[in-house]
Amino acid sequence: MIGLIGTGIAIALLLWVAWDSLNVYMKAKVAQTLMADPKPYDALTTEYGKTLLILGDSTGVGTGASTPEDTVAARLAVHLGATYVENQSKNGAAVDDLTTQIQHLHLSHYDVILLQIGGNDILALHEPKKTAERLAAITKTLPDAEKIVLMTAGNVGGATLIPHLIRPFYTWLNLRYHKAFGRMAKEEGITYVNLYRKPSEDPFIQDPDRYLAEDGLHPSSEGYGLWFEHLKASM
Repeated sequence: MIGLIGTGIAIALLLWVAWDSLNVYMKAKVAQTLMADPKPYDALTTEYGKTLLILGDSTGVGTGASTPEDTVAARLAVHLGATYVENQSKNGAAVDDLTTQIQHLHLSHYDVILLQIGGNDILALHEPKKTAERLAAITKTLPDAEKIVLMTAGNVGGATLIPHLIRPFYTWLNLRYHKAFGRMAKEEGITYVNLYRKPSEDPFIQDPDRYLAEDGLHPSSEGYGLWFEHLKASM
């Protein structure tokens, strides 16, 4: 009897792992589609009354949002009354890629610079403290700005694309990133937006079908709306 129970448990575990692996595969395919050919929200006008620059990864692009107007960049532009919006964000970008984005800037001064970066560094298991140190060095090469804001992923471990068994590890790593990035931002005089919430209070975990895009990784339009509310409270 004990042997039969053990066999049943083993089969159940194998089926669960197989289902989880299929889920990851299918959501990864969706993520590739979402990131195929995105155009980040921008407004490259000749009106420089209020200028906004966005640098970063797919969250800066707004991948997962239903429309460009639902992205953090667009919502912030409206909130600020920005007359010029430049967005150099790229899907897949990590902290080190900011250097290339900075090389392509159009202006030498911006009223507000928003950095949406770090999620891909977390996914790639880059060491938090070293990544924060590289980011600190890169921020020193940014153009002049009245305000610089840094925002990274809330909890990568809450993404339903991530296999269940390693979600707790990614949550732990994400928390280390928040600590390292927050400390660095304070030292550099940068506003840091900490998007992390306890799992029991995190809408992305409590209602992923609403707040995550269909790939289970990027925020949906509603998810970006939540992120923006946290950003707005820090402005």
